Amino acid sequence: MDSLKQTLFDTKFLDYWFYHYHQLEAYLAQKEEGQLLEMGDMDAELERWVSIQSRLKNKLPVELRNKLTELNFDFDEKGNIWEHRYRQLTSFVKANGHLILPANEEKYEVLKDWLLRQIQDKSYLSESQVQKLDLLGVNWNIPTTRDQRWEQMYLKLKEFRQTYGHCQVPQNWEHDKTLANWVGVQRRLYAANKLRPDRETKLNKINFIWHFSAVYDAQWQQCYEALKKFCQEHGHCRVPGSNKQLTSWIENQRTAKKNKTLLAERETQLNEINFIWSFKAIKTNSWNEKYQQLKAFKQNYGHCFVPVKYKENPSLGNWVASQRKLEAMGQLAEDKKQWLTQLGFVWNHNTQKQLQNNYNAQWNLNFERLKIYQQVYGSCQVSLKINPVLQRWTRWQRKLFYEGKLSAERLAKLNEIRFPWNIQEGYWMKMYQALTDFKQQFGHTRVPHQWEPNRQLAAWVYRMKLNKPELTPQKVELLNMINFDWQQRRKTVVSWELMYNRLLQFKHEYGHTRVPVKWAKDPKLGKWVSRMRHEKDNLYPERIASLNRIAFDWGNLKQATTKH
Repeated sequence: MDSLKQTLFDTKFLDYWFYHYHQLEAYLAQKEEGQLLEMGDMDAELERWVSIQSRLKNKLPVELRNKLTELNFDFDEKGNIWEHRYRQLTSFVKANGHLILPANEEKYEVLKDWLLRQIQDKSYLSESQVQKLDLLGVNWNIPTTRDQRWEQMYLKLKEFRQTYGHCQVPQNWEHDKTLANWVGVQRRLYAANKLRPDRETKLNKINFIWHFSAVYDAQWQQCYEALKKFCQEHGHCRVPGSNKQLTSWIENQRTAKKNKTLLAERETQLNEINFIWSFKAIKTNSWNEKYQQLKAFKQNYGHCFVPVKYKENPSLGNWVASQRKLEAMGQLAEDKKQWLTQLGFVWNHNTQKQLQNNYNAQWNLNFERLKIYQQVYGSCQVSLKINPVLQRWTRWQRKLFYEGKLSAERLAKLNEIRFPWNIQEGYWMKMYQALTDFKQQFGHTRVPHQWEPNRQLAAWVYRMKLNKPELTPQKVELLNMINFDWQQRRKTVVSWELMYNRLLQFKHEYGHTRVPVKWAKDPKLGKWVSRMRHEKDNLYPERIASLNRIAFDWGNLKQATTKH
């Protein structure tokens, strides 16, 4: 079944299918939303393709069915196409008084094909469709000559080509064995030089394949393209055994070269994609690949002692163990042993203790690097762009922590520098540091709602107050250490400039800037004036200058005696 699908839905079919799919996509895009799709203004070839999809839809590969579903078009409603052709046929009958469509006029070619299909497929028509054609006087019992039968089969082959994009009807095709047999007969007649020239011309027009060698050539090229695509995606040509069809084809190429029956141009094509001709080469490439994996392991962890049951890459652990065994038996090639030794390969299990000491030293070195990173960037959330090696190390510490494999001593060290154990915690610490800076500047933690300099901080502070019951005790303690104001307030933020204008209006009316703290007419202004006095040391110089220009009273305001 898989090989049959491969034959039908090959690259030619896909090219043909996607060409018409994009045509339909463009056609639908030109239609206004909600407009009825009339088939009369659709290209005849596209119209046939649409009709074919309605019959073929459930047999298509899943990815193609999904593409059809994405279009806002119901392929199951074929009525529009059928009714359009019926109206064309009705118009012809009214104009000419008969149903005999001209044989040599191209404009009637599509309509003639359609009418013949209705006669052939009468059993598939609905009762109302049969009645409509009866009213036009369609003769359902037209006697068929050999020529007519040939034409009918030719029409079937044309429809097959319109469906699959090629004429390679599989032998003994269960869907239509008659068509498969007819195709074979045409090839035999052609080979015996007994096929009529006019029929040969017709078959050539639809790119009929006369020789099986052409079919085999197409299949070879199809498998080659599949292998080429695999190489581009994976960087090698070692196809896994699960792809039985492609691995079988690969073995056939090796056998053909060994027997000197492989065409030179095909060997050249395969060499261009670094085809592996022998298992010895495969083993060498496999060894080199594992060696590169071991180099990456050392880069990450600082040593080559890969556990046998290494979960992240079990095959690497087994490979490392096998290299030790081969070396002990004297069967490891000298050049491979030299490469491994230069990499710092551990040949003896007794060196594990020394390796652990080296690992501890490497851990402490990375910890010191993390402390320096924190001093420079203000965070332990290491950026992959800034220091990829250190970032991988911190990621590994988190993994060990969540697996319960991080020692208490190392856990304490990392907690001491507020190491974030997940990305969300890293963001939390970033916001906490921003709040600490805010308090140092303004003397409190009451970040205004939608505070313009840092809206993220304002939203974060509000969430801390709202979600206090869900915070960990450690986070609550950290916030309490900076006298976090837990009281929930959602005040409307008034800009500094607007409050300054209110103060100008007050001075214009009362002749001074000593607004009582609890002034009933504008409580917000009274509090704002008081805050300006208390926060004078933290105000921007330009704001202090603006207040000085209106003779702002910076002194402590005692009880206001003026009635306002």
